[in-house]
Amino acid sequence: MPRSLVYRHVNVFSDRPLSGNGLAVFLDGRGLDTTVMQAIAREMNLSETSFVFPPKSRQATYFIRTFTPTQEVSFAGHAFHGTAFVLARDGLLPLYEPLTALWQENDLGVTLLEVEVEGGRPTRVTLTVPSPVFGRVFGRPGSPVLSALALALGVEPDRMTAKGLFPQIVTIGGIAHLVVCLDELTSVTATVPDPAALGRIGQQLEVSGFAVFARGALDPRAQFHLRFFAPGSSAVEDAGTSSAAAAVGAFLAHRRAAQPEPAGPLRFTIEQGVELRRTSLLEVAITVDSLELEAYTVRVSGRCVTVASGELYLP
Repeated sequence: MPRSLVYRHVNVFSDRPLSGNGLAVFLDGRGLDTTVMQAIAREMNLSETSFVFPPKSRQATYFIRTFTPTQEVSFAGHAFHGTAFVLARDGLLPLYEPLTALWQENDLGVTLLEVEVEGGRPTRVTLTVPSPVFGRVFGRPGSPVLSALALALGVEPDRMTAKGLFPQIVTIGGIAHLVVCLDELTSVTATVPDPAALGRIGQQLEVSGFAVFARGALDPRAQFHLRFFAPGSSAVEDAGTSSAAAAVGAFLAHRRAAQPEPAGPLRFTIEQGVELRRTSLLEVAITVDSLELEAYTVRVSGRCVTVASGELYLP
């Protein structure tokens, strides 16, 4: 008899079906080896597919492994959000209103997620991301990196320097992003990337992706517009990326480009995925722990919606 694997298909960073970033969550990954899980992720053909296991640590609520169609990944923010939502939505974890803390385990360790609960149902998931690490800044006029980056993104070089916020490498959870602030919203929406050229720059700088953003948004609920290009992945552009949103938030706080509320963290909402017709809304909150030590706590929140349920059969 074939084995039946139950899964949920959710859209992360949206409360509307057919938007946000798609994720398949397999509720029980026990007995599956790496080769099979990779083949299943390739079959689902979503940006990520996660598999749930019993925890290994006493601290943890559950353990997950996450795969893109081509490889296993360790830090996968939108998979973290979506998996927590599915387990809460399916009643597989005890929920407490108004907030339930979950401790998710993977090969990086144990990560805190918080599920907002209303009327016994999960509404929003918040991920506390690993502390950002700030790297090189590329601001020298005539820099070969800036020139190559402008060509690869299809923008004029001065659009990357007009605000004085020069591109910088920001690493979140071991994933290095080159954060690029453009002068205005239309510059971001008009970007036409060259994946091969971005791939060469990524290899040279040892970065995994390019977080290109500007102040302003098409959705009235958002204040920033983001596009994330990962030339080495199966899909060059991503619809909703926790690590990229966190990198942008940390970049803005670090460069003093956005001011925190008088009695609380810096908060704003980023829209992403608009150009893919899969709008995501990512809410970012940043607390400055130490300016001297460049220490920040970054939290990314978003809603999720289940769009399909199914069973996959294995021989």
